[in-house]
Amino acid sequence: MRLKDKVAIVTGAGKGIGRAAALAAAAEGATVVAVARTQSDLDETVRLIREKGGTASSLSRDLTCGEQAASMVDSVLQMYGRIDILINNAGGYPKEIYEGREHQAIRLWEWSEEQWDQIIRTNLRIPFLCMRHVIPVMIRQGSGKIVSVSSRMGRIASQMGAYSVAKGGIVTMTKTAAIQTQEYGIQVNAVAPGMVDTPGQRVYNHSVGQDDAVMGSADDVARAIVYLLCDAPDVMTGQCIDLFTTL
Repeated sequence: MRLKDKVAIVTGAGKGIGRAAALAAAAEGATVVAVARTQSDLDETVRLIREKGGTASSLSRDLTCGEQAASMVDSVLQMYGRIDILINNAGGYPKEIYEGREHQAIRLWEWSEEQWDQIIRTNLRIPFLCMRHVIPVMIRQGSGKIVSVSSRMGRIASQMGAYSVAKGGIVTMTKTAAIQTQEYGIQVNAVAPGMVDTPGQRVYNHSVGQDDAVMGSADDVARAIVYLLCDAPDVMTGQCIDLFTTL
């Protein structure tokens, strides 16, 4: 088990990519702390990990709030004394933004300030806050690995407005963090999947008339995350792996 004795925080771990990543990290021996807003979703993730012989606990937090992000880190340190891994997965594209639209494209001038801020807060503020509070812990330890989940929509010109901007911001933030933390023995990388078969993606596809869209699997994204945690060379930092680019 390549992550034995490692403590891993996985955000957005209640379902989809986050749950798959939590299960994959636990299968490699990591002690997983699953974090999300909805406790019932977290309970199921923890149950699945323990059912397979893994070790996991959960924390219900609203990570758009800096105080709750700090509380998450404090709680993990109280429980385990260290943080070796951060899987920055929490994010989303709320249904109320695209529901009832005839097409998926929302032109920049059609976004309200409230919608724009909501997407940036959910998809860029959360990973920033998690890095802000976790990185000082890793610096004190002299080691750590961070993998953030961006999106194909953040790597290309896209019609998805604020979501694409936020996910593109994750890629740039990953590179910036890598430059600034490499001297402390910390690796910071990202993955950028195309459409992934998750509950949220299926709701979105149905709303925009794309029920037959070809999608990749959350388990494949999780395997890419595990590669970055276990197999990537130490000099690999600040990189973003594209997945499902032909889908």
